[in-house]
Amino acid sequence: MKVLCVDSKNRPNEVPVSRWVSKDKEYTIIKVCYMVQQDIYGCKLEELNNDDLYPWSYFALNRFAISKQEILEAVEEKQLELEEI
Repeated sequence: MKVLCVDSKNRPNEVPVSRWVSKDKEYTIIKVCYMVQQDIYGCKLEELNNDDLYPWSYFALNRFAISKQEILEAVEEKQLELEEI
């Protein structure tokens, strides 16, 4: 699922600039998770792999121009996987 980044502010110092999102750039969401402790949705991107940067492995979903309904529809259509972490 292609999405547009609308918020690239507040990059943690532990995440290199080369592995952070850029405003107005398009990305491909490959996985969405509900992050229980933070009470927010997060996503993994095809273009940036931050698996080794825990706890910054996921990008907050609200950084992208997409609605919760669009995510749920994509999960229903098996275009995205949704899990709780």
